[in-house]
Amino acid sequence: MKRHPRTLILFTSLFVSTFLISAPYANAAEEEQTWLPEGSWDLEWQDEFSGTGEPENWYPMLGYNSEEYKAASEKGLRWTGSTAESARMYSTKSGNHWLNGEGQLVIRAITDKTAPENEHGLRVKTGYLLSGYPDHWDKSEPSGVKWKGLFVSPRGGDVYISARIRSDQVVGYSTWFAFWLFSETRGYNDNPSDGTEVDIVEIVKGKDHHFNTFINVANHWKKSGGTEDKYFNEHTTPLAAEYVDVTDSDYHTYGIEWTKTSMTCFVDGKPYYTFTENIPSDPVDMMILLTMEFSPNSWIQNQGDGRSEGPYVSDDPEMREMSRALIDYVRIYRKQP
Repeated sequence: MKRHPRTLILFTSLFVSTFLISAPYANAAEEEQTWLPEGSWDLEWQDEFSGTGEPENWYPMLGYNSEEYKAASEKGLRWTGSTAESARMYSTKSGNHWLNGEGQLVIRAITDKTAPENEHGLRVKTGYLLSGYPDHWDKSEPSGVKWKGLFVSPRGGDVYISARIRSDQVVGYSTWFAFWLFSETRGYNDNPSDGTEVDIVEIVKGKDHHFNTFINVANHWKKSGGTEDKYFNEHTTPLAAEYVDVTDSDYHTYGIEWTKTSMTCFVDGKPYYTFTENIPSDPVDMMILLTMEFSPNSWIQNQGDGRSEGPYVSDDPEMREMSRALIDYVRIYRKQP
């Protein structure tokens, strides 16, 4: 685990207490800035995505127990048919996520024209990565399985989790990129302190023009009416454009400041939503996820089907690449007294 000397932050912004500091981890080709919320923060963990090949700290979703995880080359997700293989998309062991040798993790969603179709048509294969994985059976766990990897929690002090992302090639209809938190073993069990799903940012695409500016944050929990979402696009107040242009070729930094009583989402140093109810205050195995996803009409009706219509990254007789995202880094900071 790499450590970073404590950084003292001074704040003058009228809109939010944030300050720009030069980041020592910037790519040589560009000057990069790091935004941190108010306070004194230590860098607790980082992945700068250097090198090539498979990332060391991220694991594709291939199953919910150790045997299934080790044996699978792909896993059906978002399935609505009679079996888990009748899926809208499949997380793959390789081929749809890699380190590009320039300091970024690439993840994408493709239409595999060479694979057998299922009841939903052509198969979509994606990069769907978690910071944890199922390691071994454990009867003391609610799911019967012990997960290992990187987990995050505010129990040791307030935490700030951020990722620097380029999203201009997230273009395929009914695809979306997500940077989020989730517990595979304790999610949706009527106890927010045990874990939940928190979407730091979702960038969605579809036919309607407002999807060109669409970003979303959400906190989900299993209670009556138990979900809180906030959408930003060209029709909302405030507008998404007041915070970020998800279609430009720049990298933007998305983050969440997580305390035991609130969660505040940021983009490029600006807070754009704060959750104050049902905050997971002491989760056991909350993981970070970086995912590219696909499901027709999952956000609105007639959203479009990127497998056969609309914009794409590339297309040939074997594969249509509908969307891709570049992640420059993921960092976790811990607030100091």
